[in-house]
Amino acid sequence: MLRPGWYLLVYDIANPRRLQRLHRAVRAEALAVQRSVFLVHGTQTEIERLLDRLETLMNPAEDDLRAYPVDEPSALWMSGRGAIDGPLLHDAGSD
Repeated sequence: MLRPGWYLLVYDIANPRRLQRLHRAVRAEALAVQRSVFLVHGTQTEIERLLDRLETLMNPAEDDLRAYPVDEPSALWMSGRGAIDGPLLHDAGSD
């Protein structure tokens, strides 16, 4: 098991019902950045397990789910209306 790190979890779900189920499941485990963009902290193994659980809520032929490693949340750059603000993220409007 690798050491814990941050991941940017993003999804595009075609069906509204699947979207709601997946969104609720992700919200329980991650920090919302935008409607379908989240930050999640864990080891690579934990993230893979999360993705496996989430995959059961989607249709792989129609939906898309991805996780990208991020060095740290403050490395992300945001501008405009964001879902979160504070010490985790760098907001271009705060400079």
